Amino acid sequence: MIKLCGIFYNDKAGHSKAGDIAGQFAAAASKQGIQCIFITAPSVEEAITAVAKATHRYDALVAIGGDGTLNLVATAFLRAKKTVPLGIIPGGTVNNLAHQLGMPPDVTAAIQVILDAMQREQTESIGIGQCGDHAFVSSLVFGALADISNQVRQQEKRKFGPIVYVAKGLKLLVTNRSYRISMRHDGQEETSRVWTGLVTTTNGVGRVHYIADDDSDLLHVSLLHHFRWNQVLTYIRYFLSGHFDEMKGVTYFTTERLALAPVNPKRTIRLRLDGDKGPALPMTIRWRPRFLPVLITKKQ
Repeated sequence: MIKLCGIFYNDKAGHSKAGDIAGQFAAAASKQGIQCIFITAPSVEEAITAVAKATHRYDALVAIGGDGTLNLVATAFLRAKKTVPLGIIPGGTVNNLAHQLGMPPDVTAAIQVILDAMQREQTESIGIGQCGDHAFVSSLVFGALADISNQVRQQEKRKFGPIVYVAKGLKLLVTNRSYRISMRHDGQEETSRVWTGLVTTTNGVGRVHYIADDDSDLLHVSLLHHFRWNQVLTYIRYFLSGHFDEMKGVTYFTTERLALAPVNPKRTIRLRLDGDKGPALPMTIRWRPRFLPVLITKKQ
Protein backbone atom coordinates (compact mmCIF):
# COMPACT_ATOMS: atom_id res chain seq x y z
CA MET A 1 0.00 0.00 0.00
CA ILE A 2 1.33 3.42 -1.01
CA LYS A 3 1.28 5.82 1.94
CA LEU A 4 4.40 7.95 1.41
CA CYS A 5 5.31 9.36 -2.01
CA GLY A 6 8.22 11.48 -3.18
CA ILE A 7 7.60 14.08 -5.89
CA PHE A 8 10.66 14.94 -7.96
CA TYR A 9 10.75 17.97 -10.22
CA ASN A 10 13.25 20.39 -11.72
CA ASP A 11 12.14 23.97 -12.30
CA LYS A 12 14.97 24.43 -14.80
CA ALA A 13 13.65 21.69 -17.10
CA GLY A 14 10.94 22.34 -19.68
CA HIS A 15 8.67 25.00 -18.18
CA SER A 16 8.82 26.54 -14.70
CA LYS A 17 5.41 25.40 -13.47
CA ALA A 18 6.64 22.09 -12.05
CA GLY A 19 6.44 23.34 -8.47
CA ASP A 20 2.77 24.29 -8.91
CA ILE A 21 2.06 20.89 -10.47
CA ALA A 22 3.79 19.17 -7.56
CA GLY A 23 1.51 21.04 -5.17
CA GLN A 24 -1.52 20.07 -7.23
CA PHE A 25 -0.58 16.39 -7.10
CA ALA A 26 0.18 16.52 -3.35
CA ALA A 27 -3.23 18.06 -2.65
CA ALA A 28 -5.02 15.40 -4.70
CA ALA A 29 -2.97 12.57 -3.15
CA SER A 30 -3.69 13.74 0.39
CA LYS A 31 -7.39 13.06 -0.23
CA GLN A 32 -6.44 9.41 -0.68
CA GLY A 33 -4.39 9.37 2.50
CA ILE A 34 -1.04 9.63 0.70
CA GLN A 35 1.58 11.94 2.16
CA CYS A 36 3.91 13.60 -0.35
CA ILE A 37 7.45 14.92 0.10
CA PHE A 38 8.96 17.29 -2.49
CA ILE A 39 12.39 16.39 -3.90
CA THR A 40 14.51 19.00 -5.69
CA ALA A 41 18.24 19.64 -6.02
CA PRO A 42 20.46 22.38 -7.48
CA SER A 43 22.47 20.08 -9.77
CA VAL A 44 22.00 16.89 -11.76
CA GLU A 45 24.33 14.79 -9.63
CA GLU A 46 22.74 16.03 -6.40
CA ALA A 47 19.32 15.25 -7.84
CA ILE A 48 20.40 11.72 -8.79
CA THR A 49 21.69 11.19 -5.24
CA ALA A 50 18.46 12.52 -3.72
CA VAL A 51 16.25 10.30 -5.90
CA ALA A 52 18.46 7.26 -5.21
CA LYS A 53 17.98 7.82 -1.48
CA ALA A 54 14.24 8.23 -2.04
CA THR A 55 13.98 4.65 -3.29
CA HIS A 56 14.77 3.49 0.27
CA ARG A 57 12.47 5.98 1.99
CA TYR A 58 9.24 6.20 0.00
CA ASP A 59 6.65 3.77 -1.32
CA ALA A 60 6.47 5.47 -4.72
CA LEU A 61 7.86 8.38 -6.70
CA VAL A 62 6.22 10.87 -9.05
CA ALA A 63 8.37 12.67 -11.63
CA ILE A 64 7.25 15.89 -13.29
CA GLY A 65 9.00 16.67 -16.56
CA GLY A 66 10.07 15.30 -19.90
CA ASP A 67 12.45 12.58 -21.01
CA GLY A 68 15.43 14.33 -19.41
CA THR A 69 13.77 14.27 -15.99
CA LEU A 70 12.79 10.61 -16.41
CA ASN A 71 16.36 9.86 -17.50
CA LEU A 72 17.61 11.30 -14.22
CA VAL A 73 15.14 9.20 -12.22
CA ALA A 74 16.00 5.99 -14.08
CA THR A 75 19.72 6.72 -13.63
CA ALA A 76 19.14 7.12 -9.89
CA PHE A 77 17.28 3.80 -9.81
CA LEU A 78 20.18 2.12 -11.60
CA ARG A 79 22.75 3.48 -9.17
CA ALA A 80 20.57 2.67 -6.14
CA LYS A 81 20.03 -0.86 -7.52
CA LYS A 82 16.43 -0.43 -6.44
CA THR A 83 13.19 0.81 -7.98
CA VAL A 84 9.85 1.99 -6.66
CA PRO A 85 6.58 2.51 -8.58
CA LEU A 86 6.98 5.63 -10.73
CA GLY A 87 4.25 8.07 -11.73
CA ILE A 88 4.86 10.32 -14.72
CA ILE A 89 3.36 13.78 -15.20
CA PRO A 90 4.51 15.05 -18.62
CA GLY A 91 5.95 18.53 -18.35
CA GLY A 92 9.12 18.83 -20.40
CA THR A 93 10.17 20.03 -23.82
CA VAL A 94 10.10 16.44 -25.08
CA ASN A 95 7.78 13.78 -23.64
CA ASN A 96 8.55 10.78 -25.85
CA LEU A 97 8.25 8.11 -23.15
CA ALA A 98 5.03 9.52 -21.72
CA HIS A 99 3.52 9.51 -25.21
CA GLN A 100 4.67 5.96 -25.91
CA LEU A 101 3.00 4.86 -22.66
CA GLY A 102 -0.21 6.67 -23.52
CA MET A 103 -0.01 9.10 -20.60
CA PRO A 104 -2.37 12.05 -21.14
CA PRO A 105 -0.57 15.37 -21.71
CA ASP A 106 -3.14 17.18 -19.57
CA VAL A 107 -1.82 17.56 -16.03
CA THR A 108 -5.12 16.92 -14.24
CA ALA A 109 -5.77 13.80 -16.32
CA ALA A 110 -2.22 12.49 -15.73
CA ILE A 111 -2.59 13.01 -11.98
CA GLN A 112 -5.81 11.01 -12.01
CA VAL A 113 -4.17 8.15 -13.95
CA ILE A 114 -1.38 7.96 -11.35
CA LEU A 115 -3.75 8.08 -8.37
CA ASP A 116 -5.98 5.40 -9.89
CA ALA A 117 -2.92 3.19 -10.43
CA MET A 118 -1.77 3.82 -6.85
CA GLN A 119 -5.16 2.86 -5.50
CA ARG A 120 -5.14 -0.37 -7.53
CA GLU A 121 -1.41 -0.91 -6.89
CA GLN A 122 -1.02 -1.35 -10.63
CA THR A 123 2.20 -0.85 -12.59
CA GLU A 124 3.54 -1.68 -16.02
CA SER A 125 7.23 -2.63 -16.11
CA ILE A 126 9.06 -1.23 -19.12
CA GLY A 127 12.57 -1.68 -20.47
CA ILE A 128 15.23 1.03 -20.55
CA GLY A 129 18.71 1.39 -21.98
CA GLN A 130 21.85 1.54 -19.85
CA CYS A 131 24.98 3.38 -20.92
CA GLY A 132 27.71 2.98 -18.32
CA ASP A 133 26.08 4.16 -15.09
CA HIS A 134 23.60 6.34 -17.01
CA ALA A 135 20.13 5.33 -18.16
CA PHE A 136 18.14 6.35 -21.21
CA VAL A 137 14.40 5.85 -21.25
CA SER A 138 13.69 6.81 -24.85
CA SER A 139 16.64 7.58 -27.09
CA LEU A 140 20.41 7.73 -27.40
CA VAL A 141 21.93 9.71 -30.27
CA PHE A 142 25.53 10.07 -31.46
CA GLY A 143 27.13 11.74 -34.45
CA ALA A 144 26.09 14.92 -36.22
CA LEU A 145 22.61 15.26 -34.72
CA ALA A 146 24.04 14.82 -31.22
CA ASP A 147 26.66 17.47 -32.00
CA ILE A 148 23.90 19.85 -33.11
CA SER A 149 21.82 19.25 -29.99
CA ASN A 150 24.81 19.55 -27.67
CA GLN A 151 25.35 23.09 -28.97
CA VAL A 152 21.88 24.11 -27.75
CA ARG A 153 21.70 25.53 -24.25
CA GLN A 154 18.78 24.69 -21.94
CA GLN A 155 17.70 28.34 -21.83
CA GLU A 156 17.54 28.48 -25.63
CA LYS A 157 15.55 25.24 -25.78
CA ARG A 158 13.03 26.59 -23.29
CA LYS A 159 12.72 29.97 -25.01
CA PHE A 160 12.64 28.99 -28.68
CA GLY A 161 11.58 25.32 -28.69
CA PRO A 162 12.58 22.86 -31.45
CA ILE A 163 13.34 25.61 -34.02
CA VAL A 164 16.57 26.43 -32.19
CA TYR A 165 18.02 23.08 -33.33
CA VAL A 166 17.55 24.12 -36.95
CA ALA A 167 19.34 27.41 -36.40
CA LYS A 168 22.25 25.78 -34.60
CA GLY A 169 22.52 22.89 -36.99
CA LEU A 170 22.65 24.51 -40.43
CA LYS A 171 26.40 25.14 -40.37
CA LEU A 172 27.15 21.62 -39.13
CA LEU A 173 24.89 20.03 -41.72
CA VAL A 174 26.74 21.82 -44.50
CA THR A 175 30.02 20.27 -43.37
CA ASN A 176 28.44 16.79 -43.62
CA ARG A 177 30.76 15.56 -40.86
CA SER A 178 30.69 11.85 -40.10
CA TYR A 179 32.65 9.55 -37.79
CA ARG A 180 34.32 6.17 -38.21
CA ILE A 181 32.88 3.95 -35.49
CA SER A 182 33.91 0.50 -34.28
CA MET A 183 30.87 -1.59 -33.26
CA ARG A 184 30.40 -4.96 -31.56
CA HIS A 185 27.03 -6.65 -31.18
CA ASP A 186 25.59 -10.17 -31.32
CA GLY A 187 28.99 -11.75 -31.94
CA GLN A 188 29.80 -9.39 -34.81
CA GLU A 189 32.49 -6.73 -35.01
CA GLU A 190 32.63 -4.11 -37.73
CA THR A 191 33.81 -0.62 -38.55
CA SER A 192 31.46 1.82 -40.24
CA ARG A 193 31.32 5.49 -41.15
CA VAL A 194 28.29 6.98 -39.42
CA TRP A 195 26.78 10.42 -39.87
CA THR A 196 24.22 9.90 -37.12
CA GLY A 197 23.35 6.91 -34.93
CA LEU A 198 20.04 6.50 -33.11
CA VAL A 199 19.34 3.91 -30.41
CA THR A 200 15.79 3.78 -29.04
CA THR A 201 13.95 1.71 -26.45
CA THR A 202 10.95 1.28 -28.77
CA ASN A 203 10.40 1.43 -32.53
CA GLY A 204 8.94 4.90 -32.18
CA VAL A 205 10.05 8.40 -31.32
CA GLY A 206 7.32 10.66 -30.01
CA ARG A 207 4.27 10.26 -32.22
CA VAL A 208 6.13 8.52 -35.05
CA HIS A 209 6.86 4.82 -35.50
CA TYR A 210 10.00 5.04 -37.57
CA ILE A 211 10.47 1.28 -37.96
CA ALA A 212 7.51 -0.63 -39.40
CA ASP A 213 6.34 -3.95 -37.99
CA ASP A 214 9.10 -4.35 -35.41
CA ASP A 215 7.97 -4.35 -31.79
CA SER A 216 10.99 -6.32 -30.56
CA ASP A 217 11.61 -6.01 -26.83
CA LEU A 218 15.21 -4.96 -27.49
CA LEU A 219 17.24 -1.88 -28.32
CA HIS A 220 16.45 -0.54 -31.79
CA VAL A 221 19.59 0.74 -33.57
CA SER A 222 19.53 2.86 -36.74
CA LEU A 223 22.68 4.15 -38.42
CA LEU A 224 22.51 6.82 -41.12
CA HIS A 225 25.84 6.59 -42.92
CA HIS A 226 25.73 9.73 -45.07
CA PHE A 227 23.68 12.90 -45.16
CA ARG A 228 22.66 14.30 -48.54
CA TRP A 229 20.74 17.54 -48.89
CA ASN A 230 18.95 16.27 -51.99
CA GLN A 231 17.65 13.32 -49.95
CA VAL A 232 16.05 15.32 -47.11
CA LEU A 233 12.48 14.81 -48.35
CA THR A 234 13.21 11.12 -48.83
CA TYR A 235 14.50 10.83 -45.25
CA ILE A 236 11.34 12.50 -43.94
CA ARG A 237 9.03 10.35 -46.06
CA TYR A 238 10.64 7.09 -44.97
CA PHE A 239 10.72 8.21 -41.33
CA LEU A 240 7.04 9.23 -41.22
CA SER A 241 5.89 6.16 -43.11
CA GLY A 242 7.58 3.78 -40.69
CA HIS A 243 9.98 2.41 -43.31
CA PHE A 244 13.15 4.25 -42.29
CA ASP A 245 14.97 0.91 -42.06
CA GLU A 246 14.35 0.26 -45.75
CA MET A 247 16.07 3.43 -46.95
CA LYS A 248 19.35 3.24 -48.82
CA GLY A 249 22.25 4.30 -46.62
CA VAL A 250 20.56 3.20 -43.37
CA THR A 251 21.53 0.16 -41.31
CA TYR A 252 18.96 -1.11 -38.81
CA PHE A 253 19.13 -3.92 -36.26
CA THR A 254 17.95 -4.85 -32.76
CA THR A 255 20.25 -6.01 -30.00
CA GLU A 256 20.65 -6.48 -26.24
CA ARG A 257 24.19 -5.11 -26.15
CA LEU A 258 26.13 -2.71 -28.34
CA ALA A 259 29.76 -1.63 -27.82
CA LEU A 260 30.76 1.60 -29.59
CA ALA A 261 34.20 3.21 -29.90
CA PRO A 262 35.76 5.85 -32.18
CA VAL A 263 38.27 4.37 -34.62
CA ASN A 264 40.40 7.45 -34.00
CA PRO A 265 40.77 7.63 -30.19
CA LYS A 266 41.62 11.33 -30.47
CA ARG A 267 38.15 12.13 -31.83
CA THR A 268 35.63 12.98 -29.14
CA ILE A 269 32.21 11.56 -29.92
CA ARG A 270 29.73 12.61 -27.27
CA LEU A 271 26.37 10.95 -26.76
CA ARG A 272 22.99 12.56 -26.33
CA LEU A 273 20.75 10.75 -23.82
CA ASP A 274 17.02 11.55 -23.83
CA GLY A 275 17.67 15.06 -25.12
CA ASP A 276 20.51 15.94 -22.75
CA LYS A 277 24.30 15.83 -23.12
CA GLY A 278 25.75 12.45 -22.13
CA PRO A 279 29.15 10.78 -21.78
CA ALA A 280 31.62 10.26 -24.63
CA LEU A 281 32.57 7.07 -26.45
CA PRO A 282 33.87 4.42 -25.97
CA MET A 283 30.80 3.00 -24.28
CA THR A 284 28.83 -0.23 -23.99
CA ILE A 285 25.07 0.12 -24.26
CA ARG A 286 22.83 -2.52 -22.67
CA TRP A 287 19.13 -3.33 -22.73
CA ARG A 288 17.47 -3.61 -19.29
CA PRO A 289 14.12 -5.35 -19.83
CA ARG A 290 11.18 -4.70 -17.47
CA PHE A 291 13.32 -2.41 -15.32
CA LEU A 292 11.05 0.57 -14.68
CA PRO A 293 7.69 -0.01 -12.87
CA VAL A 294 5.42 2.78 -14.15
CA LEU A 295 2.18 3.65 -12.36
CA ILE A 296 -0.37 3.40 -15.14
CA THR A 297 -3.70 1.66 -15.48
CA LYS A 298 -3.46 -1.07 -18.08
CA LYS A 299 -5.54 -0.65 -21.21
CA GLN A 300 -8.62 -2.85 -21.32
